[in-house]
Amino acid sequence: MGKENPLNSNTYENRGANLVRSHIAEIRGYVPGEQPTDPSVLKLNTNENPYPPSPAVAEAIARACQDLSLYPDPSASELRACAADLYGVDPDGVLVGNGSDEILSIILRATVGPDDSVAYPVPTYSYYDSLAALCGVGVQRVPFGDDYELPSGLAEVSARLIIVCNPNAPSGTVVPIADIEALAQSRTDTVVLVDEAYVDFADDSALRLVGRLPNVIVSRTLSKSYSLAGLRVGFAFTSAELAFELHKIRDSYNASRLLQAGALAALRDQESLRRHVGRVRATRDRLTAALRELDFQVSASHTNFVLARRPGESLAPVYDALRSRRILVRYFEQMPDAFRVTVGTDEQIDRFLEALREIWLNR
Repeated sequence: MGKENPLNSNTYENRGANLVRSHIAEIRGYVPGEQPTDPSVLKLNTNENPYPPSPAVAEAIARACQDLSLYPDPSASELRACAADLYGVDPDGVLVGNGSDEILSIILRATVGPDDSVAYPVPTYSYYDSLAALCGVGVQRVPFGDDYELPSGLAEVSARLIIVCNPNAPSGTVVPIADIEALAQSRTDTVVLVDEAYVDFADDSALRLVGRLPNVIVSRTLSKSYSLAGLRVGFAFTSAELAFELHKIRDSYNASRLLQAGALAALRDQESLRRHVGRVRATRDRLTAALRELDFQVSASHTNFVLARRPGESLAPVYDALRSRRILVRYFEQMPDAFRVTVGTDEQIDRFLEALREIWLNR
């Protein structure tokens, strides 16, 4: 479906190990979902929005292209002010990043030292493991139960940073904001980061904790709900005092002119956001019902993807059979009894379900 990326292969394995720090040579970098180049492949593996961004985004970026010889605003002040007004927070507590992955990196580097650790419930976003390994810090993984409630063990960890992905990936489940609030109140010496990459597809947010609890940070992205995965826009919302410290880690010009212009246009078009989110949620409900009819175990999703499971049964053959039909879903070796499906358009989901029914009923 596409050429192998040599940076994700063993082509250069260990050849430069003696030139880098030992722990870098020992880790495996994060491997994103497959990115096929063939347009006939149905790509339901990386949680991209199937609908286009606001038309105002392209117009704003085109105008910004006229000034590419000039540096961007280093603090993204207009974008921060717009986001603060939209979400009801202090603009001095807003940080802009090159995608929420950079936001995560900034927070980890600012809060966790070589002798410290980061903690989070698992299974969750696998980039946390990669980032912790890259920074050379310890990790405390606290298992979710079958109900995906916030594990009580998080309150006892000795970590300097606790991350709660909410809604969680890859399960699509949510924990009550009251539980996150209680955790943050019980750990005032610990930063509690709530990763809300998918929150626009859910019904509640931890933003109301920002500022009121000075150790809480909420991260957001425009990749999913705003259809801007290719623009790489992330935010952190926290107290002005903690944001002041985080800005020390941020690269001086980490948010390009194009990023700032496009993000401003997207935030100012909330009607496009609501329209596309509504379409995704409706298709998500239909997809969930269809998977359950095929006897897959599916928790209610609050994201733009659905996790289908058959506890105790490997679903690798299903993943392979779908792939042979030029349909990509996400399969995790750590969860062999599950696969994750991005919510596409109705037509895309119809194609996926037709193939899955044929595979499943003839297995």
